Amino acid sequence: MGARKIAYLVFLFPVVISIILGGYVLSNVLAQPDRQLNMWQFKFVSVPTQQGSPDIRIVSLNNTYPLSAPLSFTVSVNNTLFDCGDLYMTIYNINTDPKQAVAQNAYFSQCFASTNSTLPLNGAFSPVINSTGTYQIVADMKNKSYQNDINVTATFNVQ
Repeated sequence: MGARKIAYLVFLFPVVISIILGGYVLSNVLAQPDRQLNMWQFKFVSVPTQQGSPDIRIVSLNNTYPLSAPLSFTVSVNNTLFDCGDLYMTIYNINTDPKQAVAQNAYFSQCFASTNSTLPLNGAFSPVINSTGTYQIVADMKNKSYQNDINVTATFNVQ
């Protein structure tokens, strides 16, 4: 019976004291001006789905971008068959019928296999879009001989 009391004293007493003291400290901190308790600090960013070949992906693609700010798109290619090939990137305004190209660029001789880097090499595709709406980005990679190509498409908004 004495061992049971000692077990309660050794294990349960520190837990109770910790809860009481922790509550006291937390209430004093929250009582200070301009303090708040933010237990849910995580921000969930939804990423648009990308359709196309699994060998090519648009890196760091967001659902929404600000108006008149330079966008930054890079591409990751996982197939060495397309090493030193040509990359074509185009942004379409899908609010118009038919959809119209808003920005496009071509990057030739993109050799990525030895460095395992993202494309385009030495920079990013950074267009500025000056009107709100829904846009579609298409990245198309062709191999050196133009016999094979892979592409990926994703949709994003500008607000």
